[in-house]
Amino acid sequence: MSSTSQSSAAQYGAAQFGAAQSSAAQNSAPTGRSELRRIRVESVMGALLSTGPISRTDLAAVTGYSPSTVTGIVQELQGMGYLHEVGHRESTGGRRRTLVELDRTAIALIVAEVSGGRIRASLIDLDARVLATQDAPFDPADPVSATALAVAGLGEPTGHRPSRLILALPGVVAADGTVSLAPAFAAAGDPQLAQALARRTGLPVTVENDVNLIALGERSAGAAAGVDDLVLIHIAEGIGATILSGGRLLHGSTRSAGEVGFLPIGLTPLPHGNRGSFEERWSTPAIAAAARTAGLDVSEANVIPRLCSEPAAAALRTEVLDAWAWAAVVCACVLNPALVLFSGDAIGLDDDARTGLADRIRSAAPAAPEVTFASLGVEAVLFGAVARVLEDPASLITPAG
Repeated sequence: MSSTSQSSAAQYGAAQFGAAQSSAAQNSAPTGRSELRRIRVESVMGALLSTGPISRTDLAAVTGYSPSTVTGIVQELQGMGYLHEVGHRESTGGRRRTLVELDRTAIALIVAEVSGGRIRASLIDLDARVLATQDAPFDPADPVSATALAVAGLGEPTGHRPSRLILALPGVVAADGTVSLAPAFAAAGDPQLAQALARRTGLPVTVENDVNLIALGERSAGAAAGVDDLVLIHIAEGIGATILSGGRLLHGSTRSAGEVGFLPIGLTPLPHGNRGSFEERWSTPAIAAAARTAGLDVSEANVIPRLCSEPAAAALRTEVLDAWAWAAVVCACVLNPALVLFSGDAIGLDDDARTGLADRIRSAAPAAPEVTFASLGVEAVLFGAVARVLEDPASLITPAG
């Protein structure tokens, strides 16, 4: 991972901390001591991340809390190993001020991703640096147990105690952790997946759509760095989209915004199941099947590059580019993004095909967006997981024990 990526992640994290702090300030007054403490910790952590090394006196000025309140929170965070002293600032009078800094390497997260019949768990720090990984088969008949087994003991060899588990999966995730349109987790006995996993793992759990995390990651440190208004279209086993508006995920009333796989392929709307008509025809498995029907010896892993290199695939390639462009144009007409970003198997397109796809979109959209392709690969979900949890900084603090 490059130092540029780490710097970008830090900058994005600072922005997320600031937004969370502003949001907390707008809420109604806390009704309990624990909630008041959470808001104070969140504010202090936000200031630490957004300013870098800072004195306790300056922390009090930035957060608006009393010096004694700030000192108590700083001492608590230091005792947990989350802060360290990094020198002194010369004073124009009186004692030199000791500077403290948030140790981004001291806070660890577990990110679990389900894909291709397997589950991969990664232990990362707040720079999305991988500390340890475990890979295991995924049992769709018992997804909660399979996930719990994959993450068990992951932090022990490194000495890091994970603060939170983030589960990335294809599907719609409601605010309370309920999952729908997620075939891999259809057998979960408890629809409250986050709560079920928390009971099994002993960790706080965040469940999030994998494409949402990819979009957050690419905005944090990848091809969409710093872009506030974008649509990411992900091509894989299915087709999904994520919308960022004003730098924030646009979820919709039931958190199913971006389900472009369910776009109709004709003017007559059709009933849907777990898969939509559009992705049944233009997802990677469907394209591979069409290519084999056309006489090409391809697999799902290589079908997109082969479309670009095989003369016999020219007609199918044109259809694929037209279809993907159509989905992007629909999004551009409705949402007016500054950027359309393609990820997943779409990155297998060669330069000519990428240009053809971008030209189709820009020529048809009423306000032509920029068009580009994801650059972080598997790291996108990790950066996205960091960005996601930084929306609630206080949730990262794990009491010592």
